Amino acid sequence: MTKKKDEPTVEPDVMLSVPDDHLAGDNRPDRMVAQHNDLIKAQYDMSLLEMRLFIAMLARINRGDSEFTMCRIPVSELYPDERVGGKTYSQVKKAVVRLVGRTITVESKDERGIREIVSNPLMATCRYKEGTGYVVGQFNNFVKPYLLELKGDFTVAQELTLIGFRSFYSFRVYWLLKLSAFYKDNIQLDLILVKQMLNLTDRYANFADFKRFVLDIAQQEIASTDMAFEYNPIKEGRTVTGILFHLLRPAVVTQEDTDLPNGVQQKLTEIGLTLKSLQEIKAKYKQGKLAEEYIRFVLQYYEQAQTKGRIRSLAGAIFKALINDQLIKEFEQWQADQPVYKAPKAKEDASVGEEIIPLDELRSGWEIMKKKGMSPYATFEDSLEEYRKNPAYRIEIRDGREYLIFHGK
Repeated sequence: MTKKKDEPTVEPDVMLSVPDDHLAGDNRPDRMVAQHNDLIKAQYDMSLLEMRLFIAMLARINRGDSEFTMCRIPVSELYPDERVGGKTYSQVKKAVVRLVGRTITVESKDERGIREIVSNPLMATCRYKEGTGYVVGQFNNFVKPYLLELKGDFTVAQELTLIGFRSFYSFRVYWLLKLSAFYKDNIQLDLILVKQMLNLTDRYANFADFKRFVLDIAQQEIASTDMAFEYNPIKEGRTVTGILFHLLRPAVVTQEDTDLPNGVQQKLTEIGLTLKSLQEIKAKYKQGKLAEEYIRFVLQYYEQAQTKGRIRSLAGAIFKALINDQLIKEFEQWQADQPVYKAPKAKEDASVGEEIIPLDELRSGWEIMKKKGMSPYATFEDSLEEYRKNPAYRIEIRDGREYLIFHGK
């Protein structure tokens, strides 16, 4: 058979029969999803079913992915509050056809501040065969920079939060608030820009209608999440020009109030812990009842457990483990399994209270932790960077060998 240009490499009937391990068919009950901030602010529109399919595909992207894979989404996942019934095929068929035709319009700036606007299809392919129970789809390579190998200017959320919304506008408003929530509790958005992002430029000219059909519905649905909000219109004369959102349950604590170990608070925030939960964890840490190493162990332990579908709520599991010491036995066993580093005998030029650890031994220990999946750092160099940030440590070369030097008080 001759392959036509842009035709998928796998025929529909064959593709739908590919085993689970050949497709990105992740069955975890709750997953973290991430988008580049430019995609969050992009202009597009979707139906409720399309939005849920989009979320389900986002949830199947792994942090290390460099290419998009075919995703197989159970139809039941698109109906979290309903039983799959006789109308399912016609509903999913419409969603598949429409989603393939959706374009995403992204406006961004390069390093020189030059603006660029790009509009392309979101999907490379999307299909549904009656009786299979699955939708199969793959993102267009156009959105690679906004979904794969994200390293900065991106925002994360939890799948179960997003999949529960019944309005596409709730989904978009939630992400817009989440984008700024780490830095502030009061978020001001320009009304024209918001309507452009929601593809509502030519609708709801009367703000009362926009309030009724978009903002009030989003406010009601988001009320039970970490982005619960109140809002007020911003006026110039009698004309509404913007919206001021005030977060009622901000997911963050200001950096000035940060007392947890470096990077931990941001990690807990991204996972979705509430302000109240963060304060309880901080209080226990300040009292000396919560060790930094145990915190990092819990984070790594449950992130791994989540990838294997063992937990429903990552935020809830981590909070309970930190507050109730639920993983203390596992942590102690892990500690017992780690290599013990003994500093070499102090040399004549060593200072009092100085501890010396050869870097090659430190690296060996990190490699062991990495193999067990217990290192919070992607590379050994990343772990060294944490030491470099602490003035109590420095790296020196002595007799041709590199050492990590700790200066005790």
